[in-house]
Amino acid sequence: MALLRDVWDSHMLSNFGTFARRFEASAQAYLGTPRARAVASCDLGLVIGLAALDLPAGAEAIVPSFTFNSTINAVLWNRLTPVFADIDPQRLTLDPEGVRELIGPRTAVVVGTHVFGNPCDHDALRRAAGPLPIVYDAAHAYGSQYRGRSAGTLGDVEVFSFSGTKLITSAEGGLITASREELVTRIEYLRAYGFQTDYESHFAGLNGKMSELHAALGLLALESTEQAVRRRQEIAARYRHALDALPGISFQTVESSDRSTYKDFAILCDRRDDVERGLTAAGIQTKRYFRPAHTMRAYRTFATRPLPRTERVYSRILCLPIFNEIRDAEVDEVAARVSAQLRSRSRGGR
Repeated sequence: MALLRDVWDSHMLSNFGTFARRFEASAQAYLGTPRARAVASCDLGLVIGLAALDLPAGAEAIVPSFTFNSTINAVLWNRLTPVFADIDPQRLTLDPEGVRELIGPRTAVVVGTHVFGNPCDHDALRRAAGPLPIVYDAAHAYGSQYRGRSAGTLGDVEVFSFSGTKLITSAEGGLITASREELVTRIEYLRAYGFQTDYESHFAGLNGKMSELHAALGLLALESTEQAVRRRQEIAARYRHALDALPGISFQTVESSDRSTYKDFAILCDRRDDVERGLTAAGIQTKRYFRPAHTMRAYRTFATRPLPRTERVYSRILCLPIFNEIRDAEVDEVAARVSAQLRSRSRGGR
């Protein structure tokens, strides 16, 4: 409330004010890169980040189908053609070998998603992509690490989300990081109508400004990043310990050299529908996340090949409740209900 009063008293509610600049500086210090810029949302950030690469209209973008809709929408808003790739069924992220096989003369970019905060295998993707730029939808990954490197310092462009469902939230907001200064310059223009101070658009830009109200809230939340990530590690470990010995269940693989934020905690379960029904009956919310994009009405025209691992994962995946304030006893209750459902002797007991 004190910060909001400061914003109100400043009479500066937007236009890259004091709090937006402080938000950027805090994120830059945490990520270890000066090339981070705030935007109004992750969706706008993805559109702007791809636009900054200046890719030819109609070129192909290799993307996972196992991702949130925003990833595909950003590709289409940039007049690129999505080419759906399969995933690594353990990491649940883009499969580097699958990417290598899909690269052709029209391929202009590889777009990966750090799924649930688990970073893509960047080194393998870099080898597979060769000179092609790599863009990461890092919506879930503020606080994630890949082999000791912060998400946000991996791809040519990465975009974080600070919307209300994330570990760290500004209610709505995003952050773009870039690997090169020329990309940062283009991003600065593209998020501000295409101009800087002279009202002359150098590019066809957008209004991607983060408001001072959102920046103030985000600035407070950024201070608790490590605390939030540690708590998610504890919750995930508690779930894993309780569920690890159950038949027909497995988890997303997070390499020991990496760190996931566990924005979501997913189980892969042969009796997913039974578990889902049991938890729903007990008033416990779950999610089948992500619905494969290549099965959606808006994107089916681009579904030109089978994606068996994506479809298999989706048929088994269920995200259990996880949020920073969940109590250990609540985690134990969810795990106990999952265990009871899976240990039932027959499906007739559904």
